[in-house]
Amino acid sequence: MPEAEKSFPSRNWKSTVVTWSLMLGFFLFIRYTDQGTVVQGWLQQGLLYTGIMQADVRYAENNDTEADFTLKLTTLDGAPVSLESMKGKVIFINFWATWCAPCLAEMPYIENLYQDLKDENVAFVMIATDDDIELSQKYVAAKGYTLPFYRLAGQVPQMYQVRSLPTTYVISPTGKMATVHFGMANYDTRGFRKFMKDLAKPVIQEL
Repeated sequence: MPEAEKSFPSRNWKSTVVTWSLMLGFFLFIRYTDQGTVVQGWLQQGLLYTGIMQADVRYAENNDTEADFTLKLTTLDGAPVSLESMKGKVIFINFWATWCAPCLAEMPYIENLYQDLKDENVAFVMIATDDDIELSQKYVAAKGYTLPFYRLAGQVPQMYQVRSLPTTYVISPTGKMATVHFGMANYDTRGFRKFMKDLAKPVIQEL
């Protein structure tokens, strides 16, 4: 009996070390590997599916901000594009990166929104911020997304110097900032689709 009592703490200590080692290894895997980012994105995508995190559409109720159309872009293949050319449409702008798990989590919901609204008066501008644009290209190709993807070209206006990723802006056809959302959200909801479709309706000019 005394022998058993002496050996028990040793086994308990070894078990604790193994447990903490596994936990640390999992944390490092999640935090510092590409595969870990994918796992995080998958888990956060499930969180978005619950409907807990939805986009804020109340920005314009308290703000009357003119959008800045001087933002210069190129396609992922390098063709120049200007935000100015999209004036008169609802413009959905999303800043994202392949290393950003929340960005990857919300992407399928944005793709669904795009499929629903692509024939409306709406332009989607998915801005990849990876330093290595090939990472963005490979990710988009692997996922089969059909959204229009771009990268920044030139100086970024103050309005779009984002503090965190993902960040989403929606501009109205009249050139006003309709909403701004920091962080991930599920954009594939009945409420957000209605918000976008209402914005896209032709403005009736009073005689």
